[in-house]
Amino acid sequence: KECYPCAVTTGDMIKQVSLPDFDAERSAFFMPSGTGPCRFGQYNVFHRIVLDRFGHADIPIYSPNQDTAFYRDLGIVGKAFASRSWDGIIAIELLTKCLHETRPYEMEKGITEKKYEKYLSLIYEAVRSGNGNLEPVMKKMRKDFEDIPKSNKKKPLIGIVGEIFVRSNKFSNESIVRNIEDLGGEVWLAPVEEWVYYINHTAKRKALLKKEMSGIINLFLKSFFQKRSERKFAHYFEGYLKTLHEPDTKTIIRKAMPYIDDSFEGEAILSVGKSIDLAERGASGIVNAMPFGCMPGTIVTAIMQGVSKKINVPFISIPYDGTESTTTYLQLEAFMEQAKSKISDKS
Repeated sequence: KECYPCAVTTGDMIKQVSLPDFDAERSAFFMPSGTGPCRFGQYNVFHRIVLDRFGHADIPIYSPNQDTAFYRDLGIVGKAFASRSWDGIIAIELLTKCLHETRPYEMEKGITEKKYEKYLSLIYEAVRSGNGNLEPVMKKMRKDFEDIPKSNKKKPLIGIVGEIFVRSNKFSNESIVRNIEDLGGEVWLAPVEEWVYYINHTAKRKALLKKEMSGIINLFLKSFFQKRSERKFAHYFEGYLKTLHEPDTKTIIRKAMPYIDDSFEGEAILSVGKSIDLAERGASGIVNAMPFGCMPGTIVTAIMQGVSKKINVPFISIPYDGTESTTTYLQLEAFMEQAKSKISDKS
């Protein structure tokens, strides 16, 4: 059986090539690859088969492997691709934080969503043009969200961890962020860049073992410039976003190490470490959003059953497979009642 994210991304590709204005000659799909036990490395293989069957064998799928050669392979499409994409990732991550911190408290229903759509479009155009400066956008974005009238009612903070695609894609997770907000909570979603930093970490470790000096230097430089770019944009939100500062990879791994060794690579260690970090920073509950049957997600579910009792924070795993279930919302309701009781205990 294919992973749920594989099915969703395949559908997105078919939808894209079916658009009347789709230009096959000027298009390519980007789907990174990977090694190890996770089936993610086979996504691009499956996508190739599907596109070929749909008569699009001429459309390339760009699949750099997430290892020591990742950034070297990214260089094929131009030096600016990786840095421009990274700026876009950080900018949208900050926009997402603004949305999640503001929408649960907005006095005028819908105003936060309108601001989000406005700045999503501005970031997209700046990244797409290649010569757009994102810093003025960040500066104005902070002011616009800060000026939205908000209530001061205290709500439980719910951390969302899990498989990176499902937790971030609202179609795949059946709008879990909105569901939590409708049930009276506020969400802290684990960021996308967490995975990129982790890939850097594991790639550096492999390069050190192989004594690949050029790879080591390249990875350290990439990490340095990525962090610098993140700090540059984050500077505009100091004193405003309470979820602004995320732990670095080594901190996440250190928090998870009593329960899972870092030699077991993948998102499982990140989800466990980030769950503990969220609990320490005031989260009243943790949700593990995962594809149905996901191996790392299943491991996180097993480990967190014990960890959640130790850190005294409610935990729930929600598997998604594209089939809507009424029981999922009922489980979430019960979980939110637990989280609300936690915030009452803290008061």
